[in-house]
Amino acid sequence: MALMNVYDKLVMGPDAGSQEGHVPRRYFKHVGQLADESKAKVVIVYRTVPDEPNNCLVVGTKFLPDMYHDALMKAVESEGGQAEGELGPYLGRQSFPDGTNMLTMLHNDNFIKKFPTKDVTVTYGPTKQGEISLNKLNNEIAKDLGVKISELAIKDDTPKAKATAEATTTKKADAKKTTKK
Repeated sequence: MALMNVYDKLVMGPDAGSQEGHVPRRYFKHVGQLADESKAKVVIVYRTVPDEPNNCLVVGTKFLPDMYHDALMKAVESEGGQAEGELGPYLGRQSFPDGTNMLTMLHNDNFIKKFPTKDVTVTYGPTKQGEISLNKLNNEIAKDLGVKISELAIKDDTPKAKATAEATTTKKADAKKTTKK
């Protein structure tokens, strides 16, 4: 069973969107909140981190400027974003309205933060029944796939030299610099 199908079954229910006359869902994958008292909204970029299966990478949406927030949420809610098991690779193929790569800008400008998976709640409904701790969701996905949680992390197969060169040349702050004459 593909990861997307496992995720949909666990988060959205086994028949999500397949009922006759269904209303399109208003709750999306990759969206959650911090489990602390702040309940700050987050976008879950990676549900696990390589070699750190109990950590995830998220973006706190309230810290983004409106233009970036709106474009990020549009990407999350898009058909392509919802089709992905992990949002990060999809964001790596998307651009913000100013032309910067979404994943690269979020990383380079320090919007992506690491949190323990137990401190993030995935929200997929309006009530407490529509919430699951990310660590529990990861456990269920790993169990359904017959793998360890540590095997859920996406492995980086990008050559180091190319990744380093790309990361140093694509910063939102670079676009603000002007040459003085």
